[in-house]
Amino acid sequence: MDTSRRDILRVPPAILCSTGLVADEQETLPSKIYKFDAMPLRNAGKLIYRGIFDGTICEGCHISLHESDLAPHSEPHPPHQHRHEEMVLILEGTLEFTINGKSTRAGAGSVMFAGSNDPHGIRNPDDTHAKYFVFALGPENQ
Repeated sequence: MDTSRRDILRVPPAILCSTGLVADEQETLPSKIYKFDAMPLRNAGKLIYRGIFDGTICEGCHISLHESDLAPHSEPHPPHQHRHEEMVLILEGTLEFTINGKSTRAGAGSVMFAGSNDPHGIRNPDDTHAKYFVFALGPENQ
């Protein structure tokens, strides 16, 4: 099966919006092209972060997407948990995911999904940088 990264990133919003109920257009994330080169970079030492979008979609659901470039032998932050779900799609390199205390290594094209309130963490165990997208779905700060 030939599934592209673009296809994978389309699935969560499509599922949420399948009811046809859409919140007021002024309150939702606008339909537009989010040009990669126009997105500002934030350098946090061992992590380079590029925010792509962050907002509300149909039925008031919060979503955000960012790209990260993680230096070798580092982690963006300690393992944590939160109410929203999170999906990580590896573009380049290898990441070690810890979910509910169990660690697994995964390479380019692999996806990690952390459900609501599941403790999880990311670490780059290799000698090369790892690039990945993080897609969050659900309440932002709870």
